[in-house]
Amino acid sequence: MTPCRFSRRLTCARRGRVCAVACVAAAMFATAAAAHAQSNHRPYVKATRAEHPNAKEPFGTIPKGPLQIIISIDQQKLHLYSDSVHVADSPVATGVLNHPTPLGIFDVIQKSRLHLSNIYSNAPMPFMQRITWSGVALHEGVGAGHRASHGCIRVPHEFAVQLWALTKLGAEVVIADPELHPQEFTDPHLFVHKAQPAAPAAAAAAATEPKLPVTAQSSDGATTTDAVHQTSKDAVDPPADAASDPRPGAAIELPAPAADPPAPAEDQPAPAKQQSAALAPADVKPAALPAISTEILRKVSKAPVAIFISRKEKKIFVRQDFAPLFDAPVTIERPEQRIGSHIFTALGYLGDGSTLRWNVVSMPDEPRPPARAAAHERKYANAVQRDERIVKPSPLPPPQTPQEALARIEIPQAVMDQISQLIVPGSSLIVSDQGLGEETGEGTNFIVVTR
Repeated sequence: MTPCRFSRRLTCARRGRVCAVACVAAAMFATAAAAHAQSNHRPYVKATRAEHPNAKEPFGTIPKGPLQIIISIDQQKLHLYSDSVHVADSPVATGVLNHPTPLGIFDVIQKSRLHLSNIYSNAPMPFMQRITWSGVALHEGVGAGHRASHGCIRVPHEFAVQLWALTKLGAEVVIADPELHPQEFTDPHLFVHKAQPAAPAAAAAAATEPKLPVTAQSSDGATTTDAVHQTSKDAVDPPADAASDPRPGAAIELPAPAADPPAPAEDQPAPAKQQSAALAPADVKPAALPAISTEILRKVSKAPVAIFISRKEKKIFVRQDFAPLFDAPVTIERPEQRIGSHIFTALGYLGDGSTLRWNVVSMPDEPRPPARAAAHERKYANAVQRDERIVKPSPLPPPQTPQEALARIEIPQAVMDQISQLIVPGSSLIVSDQGLGEETGEGTNFIVVTR
C-alpha cells in the first residue's frame, strides 16, 4: 500500500527535527570537549612557552648573594631571600596529613621545565625544582593556601615561572612549621677565607708528604720502582693507622737503621718493642687526620662548599659540587647534650677580602604529630593506673643557640686550614644533632630531615 502524501511529509519533517537536534547536540558536545581539552592541557602549553619576559630579573632588582627559600607549613607560604634580604612571598600547597611534606634543610638538586612524575602516573610537574631524590620537589600546581599535595610544594604558575628562572642548583631550601627568618650572625668560631699558599711554599709542603712506591714498566720491558706523592684517594681517605697498618702495595718508605742494634745483656728485656719504635718515622702519628694535599686543593673548583658537623657521628664532612671531598673527627663538649640544627650561610666578603659575612637559620623544636602525642599520653595514663610510682619523663631540653652550639665544637687545626682555603661566599655550614641521613647521597649536598 502506498503511503499518502501527507504521511510522507510528516515523516520528512520529523526526520528534519531529529537531524537538527542531533546537529545542535553534536555542536555543543564539540564545544565542551574543546574547552575541556584546552583546560586540561593548559599547563603543558604554559610549560613549553618561551621564558618569562623578565626572566633575567624575574623579581626586579634584588641584592646579589645566596638565595634562601624558607617555607612555613603553618602559614602555607614560601618566603624568598637574597643576600639575607627579603625579596618575595607566595602561597603554597604542602602535603596532606597522610603524605606530609618533610621538615628540615635541603638544596635544589635538579631542575626541569616540564617534569612528569614517575610515582603518580606521569602527573605533570611544570617548572620542577627537586629537593630530594625520594620524590619531594617545588613545582607549579593548584591548591595554594592549604594542604593539598602528596608531599611536594605546589606553587602558583606565575611565581613558579619566576622562581625557576632565578634559582640555580644548590639553592638552600628550609622547611619548618613556623615562619623562620635568616639572621645576620658573627662568631669567632666561623671559618675565614685564606688564600692557598704560594708555589714555593706548596712545593716545600709537597716534599714533606709521605711517598708511595709505584711500580712501572719501561719501554724495554724492565720493571722500575719510583716514588710519587699520594693520590687524591689516599689523601682524602688514608688508612686508619698509616704507620703500622698501611694498605697492601702502599707501604710508606721508612729510613733504614744505621747499624744493627747491639745484643742485649742477659738482664735486659728483648728489644722487640724498641725496634718497632725505631722503625716508625718520628713525624707520622698513629692516627693521622684525613687531609687533602696541596695538589688536590689546586684542582678542586672554586664552587661553594657544603660543610656538615654531626653530633651523632662526631665528625665534620665537606662536600663540593654535590660530591664528597673529605671528612674528619671533631671533639664536641658534653656530647650527650643536644645542640639543635642550625644552618650558617656565607654571604660575601667584608672589606679585608677574607672575613665573611654570615647569616643563620635555626630549626625549632619539632613536636610530635598530634596522633602520636595522644597515643603517648594514653600509654602513660595506663601505666600510671597500673603503678602509681611511675614518673613521667621530663621533656627534652631546648636546642642551644647558634653561639652555644659553635662554642662546644673543636675542629682540628689542620682541617680548619683546609676548609679556610676552600670557603667562599655561598658556602654553608650545618651543625646538627642528626647524622648523615638516607637522603644525603650521590648528587646531593647535606640533607637534614628533622621530621
